[in-house]
Amino acid sequence: MNNEIDGFVIYNKSGKKQKAFAVVSEDYECNAKSSNLPSLFKEFIVPIEDKRFFEHNGIDYRGISRAMIRNLINLKVLEGGSTISQQLARNILRDNSRTIYRKIKESFKALNLENNFSKDEILNLYFDNVYFGKNLRGVRTASIFYFDKELEHLNKSEVLYLITILRGPNYYIKNTDKALIRMKILSNLLYQNRTININQFRKINRHPLHFNENKLFSIKKNVIPYITESINFKKKKIVSTLIPKFQNFAKQIVSDSKYPLSVIIIKNGKLVGFSSHYGSDYPFVFKSNVGSTLKPFLYYLAKKTGITNDEKFDAYHNSLNWDVREASYTDKFLNIDEALFHSNNNSFINISNRIGIDKSLAFLSTLLSIPSNELFSSTILGATKYGISLYQLALHYNVFFTNDIDSEKRMLMEVLNKIFTSKTDIQIENVFLKTGTTNNNDERIAVFHEADTTYAFLRNENPENDYSKEGNFIQSISNKIIAFFKPNKEYKWMS
Repeated sequence: MNNEIDGFVIYNKSGKKQKAFAVVSEDYECNAKSSNLPSLFKEFIVPIEDKRFFEHNGIDYRGISRAMIRNLINLKVLEGGSTISQQLARNILRDNSRTIYRKIKESFKALNLENNFSKDEILNLYFDNVYFGKNLRGVRTASIFYFDKELEHLNKSEVLYLITILRGPNYYIKNTDKALIRMKILSNLLYQNRTININQFRKINRHPLHFNENKLFSIKKNVIPYITESINFKKKKIVSTLIPKFQNFAKQIVSDSKYPLSVIIIKNGKLVGFSSHYGSDYPFVFKSNVGSTLKPFLYYLAKKTGITNDEKFDAYHNSLNWDVREASYTDKFLNIDEALFHSNNNSFINISNRIGIDKSLAFLSTLLSIPSNELFSSTILGATKYGISLYQLALHYNVFFTNDIDSEKRMLMEVLNKIFTSKTDIQIENVFLKTGTTNNNDERIAVFHEADTTYAFLRNENPENDYSKEGNFIQSISNKIIAFFKPNKEYKWMS
């Protein structure tokens, strides 16, 4: 796909209804490209902005002379004299400085555009690149933002409103009454110019505008493969797997977090919500060690190989003579349930050695879809050659705990549910939690699972005076999690 999808509009799914919510972009700005620009935009813009557009070569010398005379008479700038080609050049150059140098650059660019594109192509480029305030660029973006509609569904009043605010979008956004006054002036100009007839003129001024502000944000190209359900290249439209309530929750909890937070939400193997303090692609491209979050998988393998709670493992020393840190003090010997509950590193090294280190790594390699040469003995404690992304971790948890639930998985989920209860003081049978910390507690991971949905969180940067293993990380998100998913207490994990 690469650059082919720049400017595509991304839609959420909520039942049969689809709603635009984002644009594919590598920066903060949302610049939605239009596949078919309604002719009405072109018919309206020329008499309003550049009535000799089809006659000049990019610079309207008569217009510049008229503007200079008017500005001198009034001793202030009332008219700029810029053609549509010059305005397009300014938007492409992204330079709004009021200098002679900028004007010269703009003029040369306008002449270059006229030499390389037809008039119709210049109008298309103009409407695809014109600035509409905030983080909006392009008329399709503005149409979705202001009216929550694609261009082809706009009426004449809405088309004229978008053209009206072009001259000062940030000003008109704050002063809608002023925009409506200017819109009436422009509708009269179009009528006098015979672009519209008397009935259309009356309808435009009689038709009430219904604004339905639809905030948009940008999503980087490398995220698109993870969220795409279908792509329509003709309409420049992507239907995503994201679900509004999950996506809105992910964005809100990141926004509310005191410290840098990333969130991934997977439901039945599909990404339904995500957000990050560090940018849209961070939960997918940032990879790190995931600490104790891999222990549940090793617990399952141990149970499958026949290890029961009757067998105890040394919690203070390990058979590989590793010097490892522990989160808390425990009894000297722990069974497998206790080892997982306390997330005891020594015990899990001993458990993995009992299974066989090679067998343990082979199991994790298959489960996590990571080549075996990228795993080491220390993978038992969450270390890999290149790390694991938050998305990968959440996906593997979701697939593992929503498919083929056997007796060993039920035993595992019971222990993880006890961890959830102990850390949140909330008693719910069908929810579990596993945490992990790495890099001297700078990265803290929490994975919640409820019914068929997995919520994975990564908090970066260890806050000042927060020296504990998890600090206030769990407390800061658990209540919001519970309030959001309002778990069905009657739900039971079943195969």
